[in-house]
Amino acid sequence: MPKRLYASLLAVILAVVVIDSKWEVTPLHLYEAKIYDSFMEYSAPYKPDPRVVIIGIDQKSLDMYGRWPWSRDVIGRLAEQLAALGVKVTALDMVFDSETDKSFAEALGGLEGLIRKENLDKKSPEFFRSFSKLRTEMAKDDELANSLNKAGNVVNAFLFHRAGAETSMDEATRKRKLDSVSPFRIKVVNRDTASANARVKYEIAGEVEPNIPIIQRAAEVSGFLNVVEDRDAVFRRYQLVIEADKQIYMSLALASAALYREASKDVSAYYRNGVFHGVSVGEKFVGTDAFGMVWPKYYGYSGAFPVISAADVLTADPADKAMRARLEGKLAFIGATATQLYDLRQTPMGKYAGVEIHATMAANILSGMGIYRYDLQFVLDALLILFVGALLYLVLHRTSVAVGLGLALSLIVGLVYFNYWMFSVQSIWLNTIMPTFTIVAGVITINAYQYVQEQKSKKFIRSAFSRYLSPKVVEQIVQNPELLNLGGEKRIMTAFFSDVAGFTTISEKLPPSRLVTLLNEYLSEMSRIINDLDGTVDKYEGDAIIAFWGAPLPMDRHAEMTVLAAVLQQRKLAQMRREWREEGRDELVVRMGINTGPMVVGNMGSRERMDYTMMGDSVNLAARLEGANKYYGSYIMASEFTYELVKDRFFCREVDMVRVQGKDTPIRLYEVIEEMDRITERQRRFVGMFALALATFRLMEFEKAAELFERCDKMNPGGDVACKLYYKRCAQLIEAPPPDDWDRVYDIAK
Repeated sequence: MPKRLYASLLAVILAVVVIDSKWEVTPLHLYEAKIYDSFMEYSAPYKPDPRVVIIGIDQKSLDMYGRWPWSRDVIGRLAEQLAALGVKVTALDMVFDSETDKSFAEALGGLEGLIRKENLDKKSPEFFRSFSKLRTEMAKDDELANSLNKAGNVVNAFLFHRAGAETSMDEATRKRKLDSVSPFRIKVVNRDTASANARVKYEIAGEVEPNIPIIQRAAEVSGFLNVVEDRDAVFRRYQLVIEADKQIYMSLALASAALYREASKDVSAYYRNGVFHGVSVGEKFVGTDAFGMVWPKYYGYSGAFPVISAADVLTADPADKAMRARLEGKLAFIGATATQLYDLRQTPMGKYAGVEIHATMAANILSGMGIYRYDLQFVLDALLILFVGALLYLVLHRTSVAVGLGLALSLIVGLVYFNYWMFSVQSIWLNTIMPTFTIVAGVITINAYQYVQEQKSKKFIRSAFSRYLSPKVVEQIVQNPELLNLGGEKRIMTAFFSDVAGFTTISEKLPPSRLVTLLNEYLSEMSRIINDLDGTVDKYEGDAIIAFWGAPLPMDRHAEMTVLAAVLQQRKLAQMRREWREEGRDELVVRMGINTGPMVVGNMGSRERMDYTMMGDSVNLAARLEGANKYYGSYIMASEFTYELVKDRFFCREVDMVRVQGKDTPIRLYEVIEEMDRITERQRRFVGMFALALATFRLMEFEKAAELFERCDKMNPGGDVACKLYYKRCAQLIEAPPPDDWDRVYDIAK
């Protein structure tokens, strides 16, 4: 599969990762959230922090003290009772945002004076009792505030309206209400140089709804109650801090945990690298994402924390050892747990009372638990996707579909297991759906692409190689494309060059039509022989044929097949010349050069046009050997490298030892005469005589060598060009003897 296409696929997937990390409306996010819920459910239960308890306003309490909301003095008495029973911190999961009508209370005060003046308290005791009860109710705000002050360990709560929500609050009222909770803001904010103007990204805060002033001031610490649900209405995250008017406020859980650790005045906020980073409570740091949110680690299903009925607390004797043992030193959250109060929220662990969510987060802070998922989590996801994608690319396009599917399934199972282990043991949440989507998309894409490319490849191979490969070889490549390497590679191969002697003269005297007919006839027959012997026609250059053996398919006997092709071509040419002669047509004489050695072979050319061809010094030598034939009167010239591989099958004679231009090492040249089993006795004697003459020549016995070459020349009907060449050399060397260190080597260019 092309890297460009696979890179494009990964780019699309990574783009989805980035989008998924910024918005929560993508389907992948919703599926990922369900995986998170499953991990949370299967990894639970965990032992909750024993320091946290819930004081539940349950059905028993409602039966005893009436329907909710209760009179404020009852809440005050509950706070005092908890303090008396040894509770260290009491957190109220409720807001007292409406005041008693003061003008009405003042009117009642004036009316009481009139009642006493007219002795109505004595004349109508029942009326006076009802009147007194009404006066008492109007004073409950003060009673609650006094009780909270007396308890001295209470965290009360307030609410923020969501930014952009419609309210009737004017600016003066908004500022007054925000000022009432301002003393409870986080006063120490630490910023690095990159975070000078950074803000908590998700500003939920618009306007604040505090307790009435007398109750708001009565608390030691105060925190907001807002919790944030995901798009599917599940509470997976917890808003730990909120920023309003450039001030940072604590949640109820954070404020309660801070007071419990006696560090309510030692809470600091941190910005790092331009985003919100987290808060510290004393020496304990709690990391958040850039939105000021954390991921609570739920301890189990609803009821994981001990729940004590508010009615039992209110009716308990402060000296009750059993109740004191359950409450002493605890962080107690007071909140509604009765079903009919409708304070139930959907969490990964099912329905939770709102107070349980705050208690869970406070326990997480105290014990250092929580699920870690930071703002740069998508970078880890991207790296994981790149790793999985690279693995798929490296493996799938080299294996079968079955192996690919098995690998994909193994990767998915391994990914899920690893992510679950990270979640349950290391408390780190890594995305599962997105990498799984990458695996599935990768497998589908690669397999589909491979199928299409396989069909294209077969078509390409047939069209590209059928011109110069035999059908047998083409089909072998089609069925086993892995054997074909179209990229450049170095191989030991055998190169073949042929050229028609005197073709320029022939072409000048023939009309174009006859020339083309003659050339096509010649090239067709020669190419057929090459294809029959599994050779590859590299190209045609006019009358020249360039071919090679040993590619695209590896071949052990490439030298032998090349020489055999040359011998068969010469035989065919002899037959064709007889036919041309009988027809009165021009005859073609062809010279051939063969060399074996290392060559680079592969698809070469421009982007628009490429050819499967060869190149290298060994190729150049084959071309030079073709041209060297005319000096020796031979028709098939092979190098010593080819000769060593074919000498047992083909009868050859050594004709010279030459030095190629640009090379220092001499090369022996051999004329290929015929296959061993087709050699005549006369040819054997002739080659034997030539070998004797050549050996004598190299012994520098030039006069004797001249006689031998002359005798050898006469043995061959019509004479022998090579013998005449050496006879001439002998004459020259007799006249001008060479030095004693003469290397017997001639320059092929001369």
